[in-house]
Amino acid sequence: MRQQKHGRILWEQKWKAGGSVTGSYLRNTTPDYLTGEVFACESIKGGLVLLNGPLGCRFYHSYGFGKNTIQESGLWHLRGELELKNAMDDHLLRSQYFAGTPAIPGSNLRYEDNIFGTWEQLERALRDCLTEREYHFFAVLQTPGTSLLGEALEQNLSRLAKEYEVPFLFLESPQFSENAFIGFDETMVKLLHLLVPEQKRKKQAKAGAPRVNLFGFYTYEKFLEGDLAEIRSLLEIMGIEIACVPGAGSTVEELQVLPEADLNLFFAPERCQQTMHYLEQQGLPILDFGSMPVGFDLTEQFVKTVAERLGADASPALVRIEKDRARAFYHLARRFGNHGFPKNIRYAIEGEASFVYAWMDFLSGYLGMRPACIHLLYGQCKGKAEEKLRRMLEEWGMEDVLETDITKVENAIVFGSGNTIMDAFLHSEKLYGVEIANPSTEYLHVVPKTYLGSKGALYLLEQLLNGVRMLGAWD
Repeated sequence: MRQQKHGRILWEQKWKAGGSVTGSYLRNTTPDYLTGEVFACESIKGGLVLLNGPLGCRFYHSYGFGKNTIQESGLWHLRGELELKNAMDDHLLRSQYFAGTPAIPGSNLRYEDNIFGTWEQLERALRDCLTEREYHFFAVLQTPGTSLLGEALEQNLSRLAKEYEVPFLFLESPQFSENAFIGFDETMVKLLHLLVPEQKRKKQAKAGAPRVNLFGFYTYEKFLEGDLAEIRSLLEIMGIEIACVPGAGSTVEELQVLPEADLNLFFAPERCQQTMHYLEQQGLPILDFGSMPVGFDLTEQFVKTVAERLGADASPALVRIEKDRARAFYHLARRFGNHGFPKNIRYAIEGEASFVYAWMDFLSGYLGMRPACIHLLYGQCKGKAEEKLRRMLEEWGMEDVLETDITKVENAIVFGSGNTIMDAFLHSEKLYGVEIANPSTEYLHVVPKTYLGSKGALYLLEQLLNGVRMLGAWD
């Protein structure tokens, strides 16, 4: 309790100086369309993603991507064959385009380039990168300033791509009023069109274990590594293999055999609606699960649905889920066996509708908690999940929680990004924050974690039990 209160006071001292502007800033840090483009391109291994603009335009994206993923270097396998000083002596890393960070370089435009044109500096940056390393494709993204110049760069880029024998993608005018998931989704379609052979699935079934592709994950996921590990674990014990995960670190080689998979699984419709339509047009098999498998019930529904579609045996996964459910029951009974879950403690949550719906299914459907606030993000991405969520709230007679300010709740467990949680602490002391999205606070996660599947349900329950104890300590 003292540590949490001390942290709140420090953040209050740090941010209150900004007054009302600070509050607005903290609540409006959802990424934009350009950021979605960057994450889609950077999620494919072996590609060069370059922002055509001043270096300042790339620092946010380079920091955000590099902080959330671990990219394995080929130098790791050389062990004693190279000395550390040789491994760190990377020409590109020290160049004016990368400026010391390993991802998402910029063309480093100067003010005169906005007058005489950006191609000369852009070509210099691309040649420096393409000569130094071998890439499977390159993507050039116009920053807000350069997109206003209206330059016809595609012909020059095409000529350069032919010279280096590498495909390219030119993203000219970002839709700045749209959110990151729309940018991510539309760019993923363009990447699949560029890198995946446009062919119909072969009629003959491929021998061996059934294989699936996963859609709905992206590189700025809070616990990407742990999430994928949990989904992979559930599928593998049913005898199902994962072919590739477009948007979350797949290689070009994996994408090129994407049409050979037996099923394409879609989890978060806000992130991959257009991608799903694109694959349907290619005649590929689709399964839209509608949300992430959060909690025991949705996880059980997920494995049963996939097993039925692929003719697999779901019983090994169901046994594991039941064991984890029993473990959860033990801790709930031990803590709240006599009086039940505290009725006065509620939860507040923010996120896209498909995620919020899944979390509500666990928090309210399994634990019996009542929401204090539901804050939906990415409103442009409306779909079936939001309709189901609103119907659920209408049945409970709690539509008003959609209008509540998430930063003004009291005696609640707040699920959201680090910024939202810190903002809420400025208005109330009786809160417990659980980070479920980026940007994060200063807490460092070394061991991979997840909120998905039955293992994620246990980790979420652990957070809740400790949150209830923390809130009880304030009384």
